[in-house]
Amino acid sequence: MKPLWVITCAMLLLTSCHGIYKLRRNAVAGDPAAQYEYGRRLLTGQKGAIRSYKHAFRWFSKAAENREPRAMAAMGLCYERGIGVKRSLAKARKWYAAAVDEGNDDACQTLVQMEARAGNLPGALKWLERMADDDSVPAQLMLARMHLNGTAKNASVSEGIRYLRYAAMQGDGEACLMLSTCYATGRGVPRNEELMLGWLVNAAEAGNQTAVELLTQNWKAKGKE
Repeated sequence: MKPLWVITCAMLLLTSCHGIYKLRRNAVAGDPAAQYEYGRRLLTGQKGAIRSYKHAFRWFSKAAENREPRAMAAMGLCYERGIGVKRSLAKARKWYAAAVDEGNDDACQTLVQMEARAGNLPGALKWLERMADDDSVPAQLMLARMHLNGTAKNASVSEGIRYLRYAAMQGDGEACLMLSTCYATGRGVPRNEELMLGWLVNAAEAGNQTAVELLTQNWKAKGKE
């Protein structure tokens, strides 16, 4: 009788082979999600697939032609790093941009990083603004800081406040705290103690520890009055 571990390994191998066969069958049938996933497994050599960069690129290409956003981003990655295809940053940007148009936020972030590394700050800012408009809180916070500290092109305090509001309305504690500070100092908005305190409470409720400490100090000070 074979040891239990041998039987278990054999069963796992059979399951993996069956899974990859079924996935490939669906990919051949034209399912974009299956084409992407099959390409991803070929790229990584996972779950029964034999690693092949060339074939991974081919399946990503098929899925991308069928408007699969993850596959478009994968095409960008392949062209950016020369995986299974000749490296081309121009084509990488094209595919990343296509992925963004299909709603892939990760591709947008990659474009920001690519343009920043290339020294193309206006290009990086364009994609960062695109992310912010699509409700990316990290992008909104980054743009808010750039406008408030003057590093953005045509920096504007009012634009910084606008991006802070977008992030704060999504419940981001850091944005709430920054807005509270603006109302406390009158930067970009009229000084308003009530709004300052309101945004500070919102920041604390969102889990911002600095806001919690400031509120505690505020309550202690009022208790001594």
